[in-house]
Amino acid sequence: MTYIQATELPYLSHVPNDGRSIPISPYYDADAQRFYLCGSLPDGRILVIPLIDYFEATYLAKRPARDIDSRLPFSETVIQHFSFKEVVSALADAEQDLINGLASLHKYFVILEYAGANNDLSYSPMMKTEIEYAFANHRAFYDCLHQIVCVVHKRYQPKSSPLSDSFAKVVESKTKDDLAKKFLFPQPLIDFYTARKDVFLKMRYIRDNIFHHGHSPDLIFRFPDGLAIRVDDKLVTSLGDINLWPDNLLKPNGLGSVLVILEFLVRDMFDAMEQLGNAFINCFQDPPQAVAMGYQVFLRSSVSKHLISLDEYKQKHWIDPKAALEVARTTENNA
Repeated sequence: MTYIQATELPYLSHVPNDGRSIPISPYYDADAQRFYLCGSLPDGRILVIPLIDYFEATYLAKRPARDIDSRLPFSETVIQHFSFKEVVSALADAEQDLINGLASLHKYFVILEYAGANNDLSYSPMMKTEIEYAFANHRAFYDCLHQIVCVVHKRYQPKSSPLSDSFAKVVESKTKDDLAKKFLFPQPLIDFYTARKDVFLKMRYIRDNIFHHGHSPDLIFRFPDGLAIRVDDKLVTSLGDINLWPDNLLKPNGLGSVLVILEFLVRDMFDAMEQLGNAFINCFQDPPQAVAMGYQVFLRSSVSKHLISLDEYKQKHWIDPKAALEVARTTENNA
């Protein structure tokens, strides 16, 4: 281990003097093929510890340590251009919610494989509770994004009226004119809230019905290649015009894949992050100078494989759990 000053961090290209902090982040030296964990000490120095490996978090690097380490463009935008202390804290919460969503996808395959191997009927209540959790996690994620907006916006528009700390309250009660005139939102931020409103409110409605009115999913059905729910289930019909189940991918008797519900929630979270990152940059003619030029942000997790498999899940619906889990196990063993 070594001790350095924050200004000596190898990924640092610019020391901000506009209120932003120097991001203290794990990083990966692609040439040496080694991770380094960085931690702040009370005296201001940085403790740098070389690691054999690193999991369940994000890191800075010029290229990923392995192919399934997924680039997170929004995290990169925040770290490079908006690394205020409160923003970095809220970003960590949003990243954790994304990992939680990926964990729900992983548990789907774990439950399916276990039930098949052991003829265990508990797959239905276990999957029902996982669906409930996934909607709650999605709801919490949007408040984390909104908290990031609140901090960044206040930094650059100090004369605006205070924003509610709830994403829901903003999209439900504020018009575009409110956002522009009262809260001084630039157009890219108005476009972000407008674009995310409909899907967010549908998912929030389902979450509220689950947690406040007891509207849990009905029975879950098992097939060798997937878990299914009736497409006339009250939870499914609450999706309204969001049709996740093409007729050609339904099982007999109107049974649709549970996998695509979890896939949809994670995809929406990732897309929202990417859209917000673009909105932040487009709010500025000259965005704040990047602090780690040439570095990107990657997610390294035991469940990150599912992030790069979202398109496959959306297209196929029905996937052998052993194959899905074997890929995850293989990538971990080869890391």
